[in-house]
Amino acid sequence: MQQLIQEKGFHYRAFTLREDDVLVHLRDFENEREFSVDYIDLGLQIYRKTEHHSRALRWLSGGVAAIMLIALISSILGFELIAPAWAFALGILAALACSWTFLQQKPGMIYLIGGENKLGFLQDRPNSEQVEAFISATIDKIRESYHQQYLHNSNDNTDEDRRSRIQWLHEMKAITRSEKDVLLAELGPVRQQPIGFQRTA
Repeated sequence: MQQLIQEKGFHYRAFTLREDDVLVHLRDFENEREFSVDYIDLGLQIYRKTEHHSRALRWLSGGVAAIMLIALISSILGFELIAPAWAFALGILAALACSWTFLQQKPGMIYLIGGENKLGFLQDRPNSEQVEAFISATIDKIRESYHQQYLHNSNDNTDEDRRSRIQWLHEMKAITRSEKDVLLAELGPVRQQPIGFQRTA
């Protein structure tokens, strides 16, 4: 049983790979929930998302706070660049704005998409290598479930049905191109259906 625990600020995520599903425990500032997702309901496409909309405001407010701190220290040393009360007030406001943007910043995410459900992982908690390794292990479990459900236990009536299923599995990234080619080769060449009427004697 493999587990990944991720924490960043108010965000807590724990994922546990079980035999048939992933157990997910999510907690943030607003709520806490726990649920499981079957591997067969997950997709195999990876989507990365990082939001930077508050980065400029954070740098601006942090810069203003630093300048006001320098001005306050200068006034204490006798070099009054700005009134100490103004420097203190502006510095506090800038520091609060910087803290607010830091707390509001959403963490970078990696999503597994393409199925009925999706999983979202923090990109770098506890570190990017562990996250990538866990996602790779999850993908292996998903592929194994797809193989079991759609290859080994499939009830295709015709070779054409099986060919369509193999092609779909390849499009879903559940099988590689080489695996697809091997499976199609096992079915033999495609039989061409005659077009038009056959003349009888």
